[in-house]
Amino acid sequence: MKPNLISLAVAAGLLLAATPNLWALPPRQHTVSGVIKGIDYDARTITLAPPKGDSVVFVWKDSTRFSQGWGRVCPGALGLGQSVNVHYRREIGQLVPREVNMRTGTPTRCMTGGCCAKRS
Repeated sequence: MKPNLISLAVAAGLLLAATPNLWALPPRQHTVSGVIKGIDYDARTITLAPPKGDSVVFVWKDSTRFSQGWGRVCPGALGLGQSVNVHYRREIGQLVPREVNMRTGTPTRCMTGGCCAKRS
């Protein structure tokens, strides 16, 4: 009788472990709009001043996309006082932008080398 209860408990545990509610999910993506208050190319950070609330600091990675409209631009195209939309996720204590989209103005000249044109 005991072996049947043990195997039943093991089977129930495996069934619970396979349910989608217990699987790890990727971090949830958020969106914020605001004006660029500061850019540090060496530290790869953007400080954004949203319409309401305190300034927010984002740390971009190589996978972060910078765009204006449908075109891609390099990080050097961003300028102080420029309006942007930032789609980001919280990763290990940092806010990491997935995409930074310039809403207004024309891209400034890239200061990090390379061009601001579309990348392939």
